[in-house]
Amino acid sequence: MQIHKHKSNGILSGEDLGFMQLKFSRDRRDMLKTTGTLVGAAALASVGDSLNAFAQAKQAPGVPVVGDSLNYVDGPKKGQAAAVADIVVDAAPVTAVATDPATGQPRRNEGESDNATVLLYRVDPFKIRSDMQRDTVQGILCYSAVCTHMGCMLSDWDAPTKCFMCPCHDATFDPLQDGENLAGATSRTLPSIPIKAVDGKLVVAGEPSGYVGVKGVS
Repeated sequence: MQIHKHKSNGILSGEDLGFMQLKFSRDRRDMLKTTGTLVGAAALASVGDSLNAFAQAKQAPGVPVVGDSLNYVDGPKKGQAAAVADIVVDAAPVTAVATDPATGQPRRNEGESDNATVLLYRVDPFKIRSDMQRDTVQGILCYSAVCTHMGCMLSDWDAPTKCFMCPCHDATFDPLQDGENLAGATSRTLPSIPIKAVDGKLVVAGEPSGYVGVKGVS
């Protein structure tokens, strides 16, 4: 549409006024669209940040982090990174602790490394359920070593049933059933820790499958 010039007397014609009103409406519409888009994007970013913070708040502090090495807690190789070749098939589980590769120090919560402590147990890979295999390495499974009942460390091993046991209240967890609580004190499933092998060493490959330790009422 062609813009009409003002008349010499300074009075706009009706057609001029109609055009200006139409242009104003379009400009206002475009401005509102732009503003709405910016506000929407900011709102989505804010929601995303809130969800990330919420997710982090829903996990215990000091747990294994992706990229952490798993170092032996005791034995002749204490402090060294756990190697695939060292974990024996059908032997009692090996205790390790998630260690920050940047500092070489175990993950901690208020000075304690309990939440970062894990159990490494190896079986024939064909015994592992198909839905669990992606988080294992050559038959090696990794679980949190903190009992979900009262937070004791799972230091006992029931050889006949091949289950982790808690020395405090006999809570029993089956590593071949995704950490299911089978006997003793009733509790939540024991969280598993996804792992992978890097140069023959075991490394954390994903977040824990559930809350590590005793989950409080949220």
